[in-house]
Amino acid sequence: MKPTITALALALWSGPAAHGAPAGASAVPPDTTSRPPGAISLTVEQCVTLARERAPDVTAAAALRLSARSDSIATWYNRRPSFALRGGAAVAPKGFYDPVITNLGEYQLTLGMEWPLLDGGARARERARSALESASATSGLALAARDAGLRTATVALDWLRQEENERHQADAARWLEQLSSSVESGVRSGAHGRADALRAALEHSTAASALVDTRRTRAELDRELAELIGGVEEGTVRVLEPDPLAEEPPAASDSARLIARAAELPAVRAAEIEEARLRVVVLEAQRKQALAVGFAADAGLKGADLTALVPEDMRLSDPDATFSDRLRRDLGASVSLNFSRPLLDHARAASVAAREEALQAATLRRKTAALRARRDALDLLGRWRAAAERLEIERAAAGRGEENLIRMRSLYAGGGAGLLEVLDARRQLDDARARLTDARFEARRAHYEAGIP
Repeated sequence: MKPTITALALALWSGPAAHGAPAGASAVPPDTTSRPPGAISLTVEQCVTLARERAPDVTAAAALRLSARSDSIATWYNRRPSFALRGGAAVAPKGFYDPVITNLGEYQLTLGMEWPLLDGGARARERARSALESASATSGLALAARDAGLRTATVALDWLRQEENERHQADAARWLEQLSSSVESGVRSGAHGRADALRAALEHSTAASALVDTRRTRAELDRELAELIGGVEEGTVRVLEPDPLAEEPPAASDSARLIARAAELPAVRAAEIEEARLRVVVLEAQRKQALAVGFAADAGLKGADLTALVPEDMRLSDPDATFSDRLRRDLGASVSLNFSRPLLDHARAASVAAREEALQAATLRRKTAALRARRDALDLLGRWRAAAERLEIERAAAGRGEENLIRMRSLYAGGGAGLLEVLDARRQLDDARARLTDARFEARRAHYEAGIP
């Protein structure tokens, strides 16, 4: 019976070319967002992979990670002694200052070494902080990559949704244009009133306006997608339809994987790093009064009285002394051992208490982040199942809407139904198709969100 109804409807309605364009009706708006000949076809998975590497936020986070890693490597060397070449000279000519005080100037050119022997763990804490900064930058990169992947998956799937909406809306606009043409012919023959023609034309205008908005939205998604995946111009990427398995409900393995992965998400890792950083801060406050011992050594030239090549005291003891004799006298080496320990710090107890409270807050945030990640995983599973169930319902509703529209169009052609009933059936089909595309989008988005680490 259904093929007979379809054939009858097509026979009664051969399109606007057969009847002429209705007065006041506009044609289907042209597509100004069509793809150029060299458009790139990418799957959703490929878009996500490119965005996780090329998105602006990801490249910035990658640069920060490299910076943090370099700082961590540099800090690692603080366990080694430091060497420095020191030099300087000052001249105080006779008659300007008391020579006992100024030594008539002085100079030095030495190679020095400093090596902290005991520092209360200060250098170890510095290395720990630097390592945590590097870990935090790595976690930030993972978070940026995840956010870019999630956003790109959403944009790519929304692009597909708008493309499907565009097809349906273009079909509705053409259908209403043909209906308007048919009704206009009926007005001229006296079979229909002018009110029917105006109502059909208004419905067609509404559909054409919705189509323009959908194409504008798709163009915006084009620009965002090009920015996210990087290295391409807007409007040069076409997203391919995903595998039908992307619309299936979650399996038991998906549930177990999401729950197990919740504790490893970048947000949870960031909370763990912050807790570890505050542990270092607490330890630093507790060891503020620790004993510090340092060893220093230097070797080189040190001397006084730069008013002559050979100082006067040296010439008095040895009239034949030369500049080389002076350099040999000034040549030497020294070692020193230094220590310090603060004895009284009234602020230490309050400082330690403040840092411990901050650490407790970080511990609570870390636990909350883990619980929230698990809850988000359960929510995602719930959305995924609901979207898959809703998708099946909307598929059936769209099928019934198509069948109902064909039936009402046939009845209208035979005089058994009014124009309002036909237009109502068209709106019901359009609404069912819109709900179907939304349900498909939600099911696919949940599928890809579950797969992005």
